[in-house]
Amino acid sequence: MSKLVYIASPFSKIWDKEFAVLLAEKACDEVARMGFYPVSPVLLWTGRISEKNAQEREKNLEASRELLKACAYIYVAKSKHSCESVGIEAELNLAAALGIKELKISKEF
Repeated sequence: MSKLVYIASPFSKIWDKEFAVLLAEKACDEVARMGFYPVSPVLLWTGRISEKNAQEREKNLEASRELLKACAYIYVAKSKHSCESVGIEAELNLAAALGIKELKISKEF
């Protein structure tokens, strides 16, 4: 079984992008400490791709969905911004539809 864990962390609604990256990094660290291999779209693509318009954002979300399909688990970074994220909600719905289990860690960042 794959030990890849998709890290769902908020990005677009967080004004401080450095904080968004830090949140994703901390979530990856926590998952890695548990012996899994974290995969974070935020860390993979921040600073490398653009989201200047709706078409670019949708292209990025599609790439993230493809990445999620390759993972055995999904982990939602614990943050007040996570519960407000429409993107994370969509990722969780897709994971559930695909039978991808949610990895639970109680630590909040």
